[in-house]
Amino acid sequence: MTATPIPTPMGPPRSRNRRETVAAGAGVTCLLLACWFALWRGAMPLESLVAAAGRMDHWDRGRTLASAPASLRKYYGLSLAVSLGMAGLLILAALAWRHLSEKNRGRVWQAGSAVACACAVLLYLTKMQYEGEWAPIAVLMAHPGSLPLYGHRLLFVWLAMSFRAVVPALAPLTCYYASQAVAALVAVYAVGRWSAAITGESLSWLGQVLSVVLISTCFSYRDFYDIGIVFFFACGLLAIYRRKYGWFVLVVVAGTLNHENALLLIPAAAFLIYDKEPRRVWVPVIAAALLGHFLVRAGLQAAIPFEHHVSWGVWANMTKPFLLPEMKNSVLALGGWYALGLMSWSGCDARLRRLTVLFPLLFGVTLLFGQFQEARQFAAFVPVLVALLLSNTRRSLALEARGPRPVARGAGRLEMPTCAS
Repeated sequence: MTATPIPTPMGPPRSRNRRETVAAGAGVTCLLLACWFALWRGAMPLESLVAAAGRMDHWDRGRTLASAPASLRKYYGLSLAVSLGMAGLLILAALAWRHLSEKNRGRVWQAGSAVACACAVLLYLTKMQYEGEWAPIAVLMAHPGSLPLYGHRLLFVWLAMSFRAVVPALAPLTCYYASQAVAALVAVYAVGRWSAAITGESLSWLGQVLSVVLISTCFSYRDFYDIGIVFFFACGLLAIYRRKYGWFVLVVVAGTLNHENALLLIPAAAFLIYDKEPRRVWVPVIAAALLGHFLVRAGLQAAIPFEHHVSWGVWANMTKPFLLPEMKNSVLALGGWYALGLMSWSGCDARLRRLTVLFPLLFGVTLLFGQFQEARQFAAFVPVLVALLLSNTRRSLALEARGPRPVARGAGRLEMPTCAS
């Protein structure tokens, strides 16, 4: 008995190849025309019709621009260039998307989600932040040693300074926004990877969207480190959650250059793994992280010496919440989300529940050295709060997916499952 040959998969139909070739040609043509219209300043097609429309425009400056042939052709050409360029890029992107594997599509989706969320964070940052007279951006970039406490939180200050070193004409505020654009991108991406570790890839984008909301509600005065705190805590928690202990130590060391509260990652990690790993494993990890943190702090003190490194605020935190109207902003920013996190806590993974120890740690540090009327004091808890909310969302989706099920009560009645079930 002869074996039946296995049919080989046939290539795409010839008509599909022809359609894709035509589409690719149309996309390239659109891009070439876009380049031509962007550079051309001669007579344009339908120029008189566009000029007539410009003269009837409601915008005074627009009517002025339409009355001059040079400006009319310039902006008419740029409009055509942008329109044709977008059309060409969309056509070519659609063709490329069809040929991507599912794995590569997922990667593109992750990158697109991170960029979109980072843009939202940057927009909120430019609209909501203000310059604090106690930590001016220009002074911090030029003379960090003149600003106690802030002068040791230098990681993204150095990034802003590097932008200005490359382009000296950039204003300090522009360099600040550029550094925070980088911080927002890596922070949102890190929260996405952390979310995927907790609930899977399908909900990681939702974790990034939640991080945009939670980060943005913490904005107040301009500083270089708040968004970076979210990045380093997301990376640190992800490293310890996945038992990448070497990476955890590196995250703590680098995070200390951004803000000294990276130290709080260490007790949180110890509480997570002290009874899950042998002592010979977890004790060296915690010791190495502590050593790295204090070496970085000592190095910063040697390079930029300060007389004091903390600003005590216990009594201020016992009085300011009752005297300052800003306290309501902190409650409005965090109250609802933290209530949702508390309601989600019992249904979460035991390891994730342990990481909520970070909240009392942050609360204690804020009581001693911070200000409760500033929601930004709890930015480090954003990754944990996102994970709590996503875990509850995954659990709710699983309950819905099971649908109604028969219950032995009455004759053939159907009842929806309860949370307890």
